[in-house]
Amino acid sequence: MDWMGVATEAGTKLAENLGTTALAIGALGTSAYGIVDGLKLCSWIDLAGFERLFSGKGKAGGRRWLVKHPVNLNPLLPALKAAYGADAMELLKSQYRSGRSKGDLPRTLRQGVRIGFGMFEHGKEVVTAAVGLGLAKDIAESAAEALKLGFEQRPPKEGEVIKETTSIDDNQKAALARLETAIDARIDSALSLAEVEYVGQTKGLAMLVSIGIALFVGCLLGHKWPVSLVVGIVAVPLAPVAKDLATALQSAVKAMGGR
Repeated sequence: MDWMGVATEAGTKLAENLGTTALAIGALGTSAYGIVDGLKLCSWIDLAGFERLFSGKGKAGGRRWLVKHPVNLNPLLPALKAAYGADAMELLKSQYRSGRSKGDLPRTLRQGVRIGFGMFEHGKEVVTAAVGLGLAKDIAESAAEALKLGFEQRPPKEGEVIKETTSIDDNQKAALARLETAIDARIDSALSLAEVEYVGQTKGLAMLVSIGIALFVGCLLGHKWPVSLVVGIVAVPLAPVAKDLATALQSAVKAMGGR
């Protein structure tokens, strides 16, 4: 008996079966992703990660979530509501669902904060927001004063008389620049954290779906539940690379057959 030939044939069949198994498990993971994508009709699922931007509940804040994240854009919410009105949160949620950090949301946040700061009649709202972003109170007060002076020095409208004001000094300009930098940094970091949270929660939900499908199908086929559980767990991580893995196994089969 040609033991070498038997071993080669057995190895070839094993590699082919592994390739087919990898494709099947990857297809399960892809299907689970598709089901989760369909579940995004539920706005709560589609807003996964939004709690990294605004903590709270309902229109007053972000998505209802068990964990309250300390790093968020809550200090900027009054300015956004001043710019976009009482339904500002609904606008932000809509833009988050449509594109998250890759859509119009970053521009809407930055533009809304700057418009809102310009609409505040008193500087204490700006000071409160700046301190909430981590700036020292004296720097926040200088930035607020710079915004106030800048508004007073605007070109007058037709028939309007604007009293002469003092110019913005270098310290106030520096404080205002630090405030703008802090705003941009906080928005960028919050959007990045929200994106990571969105991907993680979506993968977790897809894994739960794949486990449920694997256990159900395994029960129908009479397989042991631990095997079905393992298949459901690995399906989602394997889905993006299943085709490459199957191709690699097929290449291994060809290499073994060429010897």
